[in-house]
Amino acid sequence: MYLSCFCRRLVLVVGLGGLGATVAWSDWRRDDRTLAWLAGDQVVWQFSFDAARGKPFFHPLGAVGGASLTNFRPEDHPWHYGLWFSWKYINGVNYWEEERTTGKAQGATRWTPPTITSRPDGSATVRMDLTYVARTGQIDLTEVRVLEISAPAADGSYTIDWQARFTAGPAGAVLDRTPMPGEPKGQPNGGYAGLSLRMAGAPLAIAFLTSEVPVTEFTRDRARPAAPAVACNFAEEGRAVGGVAILSDPANSGERAPWYLIHSAQMRFVCAALLAPKPLVLRAGGTLALRYRVAVSRAAWTPAGLQAAWRQWALPAAR
Repeated sequence: MYLSCFCRRLVLVVGLGGLGATVAWSDWRRDDRTLAWLAGDQVVWQFSFDAARGKPFFHPLGAVGGASLTNFRPEDHPWHYGLWFSWKYINGVNYWEEERTTGKAQGATRWTPPTITSRPDGSATVRMDLTYVARTGQIDLTEVRVLEISAPAADGSYTIDWQARFTAGPAGAVLDRTPMPGEPKGQPNGGYAGLSLRMAGAPLAIAFLTSEVPVTEFTRDRARPAAPAVACNFAEEGRAVGGVAILSDPANSGERAPWYLIHSAQMRFVCAALLAPKPLVLRAGGTLALRYRVAVSRAAWTPAGLQAAWRQWALPAAR
């Protein structure tokens, strides 16, 4: 059964770069597969929980009045879902890559219909239960995920607070990844798994930065900074059209969290690579809690601004 509902309100969108303020309609658009927030004709963000897809995901994702900053299922990696979460290996089973013919991974990520609370101001809460199941039917892991999407600010920015609590199945859970460079059978692309962002390509220009420095040196199109947060700024014909940042809670993997970045003609990619230092092992019934903030803005991020945003969010004493 396909149900759809709309909730419309009038909002004031403050323009950037001296363009002044404009008035636009904003809408909720919701059915049994997606939840979207619109400003006028623009889908600012959309969350998909379609059971026919391999993972739940956000696409498109952009600031109010800006461009979409995500890339959904590109030909080179059709298992990249804009903004999404995926483990690589759980107990030796691949939950990341999907077969091109079937669209299925070795391990199935399944979920129940989410509980959604959407509000007139544009904020929403999404709660969902996920199960990670091997082809043998063994439950490797379960997850309770809570997404808190803020109301858009006057400048078109907003945040997505991404919280997840994982519980290992009866056999426990070994969370692993492709070996890192320098390890036995290490690969240049080793270490990725977790919260990931596949970003829009040309004609948008892109610049990477951390909460400490701009990221300008890539080895074989890859960089592995360690910092509390990373961000990407986008521009079109020299004009800023949006930026997206991922902030990591220190409880995830320390204040200098590991990241895996790709910047090539083909791919722009960010992964919160918490398994890069080493695999994680959970005993049967053991738990793992992760907490991130995704922050979307029309204005360009700076290292100082990113650091301030991270401290305000992640460090209670700084609030």
